[in-house]
Formats: sequence, structure tokens, C-alpha cells
Amino acid sequence: MNQTPRLVVSWLLVAVLLGYGVIQTLMTAVKLFTH
Repeated sequence: MNQTPRLVVSWLLVAVLLGYGVIQTLMTAVKLFTH
């Protein structure tokens, strides 16, 4: 039972980092395509 919150938090961190990377990549692509 103790492991579950830690697992959820680590997955949330991974999801946030992945989402941030995807957003950065999209913004870079948009900049490249609009110039």
C-alpha cells in the first residue's frame, strides 16, 4: 500500500516531462513552418 502513491507521483512526473517535451517540439515546429 505504501508504494502506490510514490508510483503515481513518478508516473505523473514522467507524464508532465513528456508533455512538456511534446509542447516544446510542437512550438519549435510551428516556428519553423511559419518563418
